Amino acid sequence: MLPRKQPSWIGAPVRPIETAGGHLDVKTRLNSQESRRILICTVRGMTNHRLAQAKGALVFAVVLLATTVSAQTRIEPRRNSFSPAQDVQLGRQAASEVRQQLPMLNDGPTEAVVERIGRRLVAAVPPRLRQPAFRYTFDVVNVREINAFALPGGPMFLNRGMLQAARTDDEVAGVMAHELSHVILRHGTVQAAKAQKFQLGAIAGQVLGSIVGGTKGAIIAQGSQIGLGTYFMKYGREYEREADLLGAQIMARAGYDPRQMANMFRTIQREGGGRGPEWLSDHPDPGNRYTAINREAASLRVNGSADTGPAFEAVHARLNHMRPAPSAAQFASR
Repeated sequence: MLPRKQPSWIGAPVRPIETAGGHLDVKTRLNSQESRRILICTVRGMTNHRLAQAKGALVFAVVLLATTVSAQTRIEPRRNSFSPAQDVQLGRQAASEVRQQLPMLNDGPTEAVVERIGRRLVAAVPPRLRQPAFRYTFDVVNVREINAFALPGGPMFLNRGMLQAARTDDEVAGVMAHELSHVILRHGTVQAAKAQKFQLGAIAGQVLGSIVGGTKGAIIAQGSQIGLGTYFMKYGREYEREADLLGAQIMARAGYDPRQMANMFRTIQREGGGRGPEWLSDHPDPGNRYTAINREAASLRVNGSADTGPAFEAVHARLNHMRPAPSAAQFASR
């Protein structure tokens, strides 16, 4: 795992700016709730006259700091004609069908680790973006493809292949934080609102059909409006950018290294070969993904250290000793 690198300005000593008759001390600190850099200027040994003379020096110091310290990106939710309660209703309905139609792993130790990581991330969601009505669940699907998806209102599913492809708990947290960000920002129902003339039941059926695929997926989606799953499950590049950046912020708040999200995306691309894995077809690269995530990570401070590493390593070894998971195509043909 890469060392957890903090931005160079964090914890840096105060550097005095000499002025006539006194000096200014300028430093920065991180507001833990809103993660905004705040300038703190301490004026010492100055009369009002001397303070006026020092104004130019202070302005220069502020400009200098602004050029060397970049604030984290602020992500705002988009307008949504669906209510949070409808997100929950839709997510629960689709999640219930997913659990019936897909091969769930149902392995206690694995589910427990995924749950621990998920709970840490949920607890780290910025207060202004929290949805009290949402109910988060975390399940593992026993298929080999490197994929994960989350549904409105909180249900999240990770393929066993995703867990086995990850090298660290930080990389798993990166995928989960990205999916969690789609849920928090309500990207699914923002897109589904484009087709809101359809009933929630029809939307849920088409969503599940887009997840399962193959013959079973066609059966599940029968009677639903074709194309609705594309609105709902396949995000555009701007939504992907938002999920990348907010996910990195949540990771840092939860004690995970946000750079590992970028590393995991590279692993996904490498494992998928020339065709590209299913996850990337649903989550297109918004452009310079690896660079953008690492740039955002450089503006963040990792809050302590997550304690899920040893447990993940044990689960990783456990999964590797199990019977190989079937592919989604093998499962759908049964």
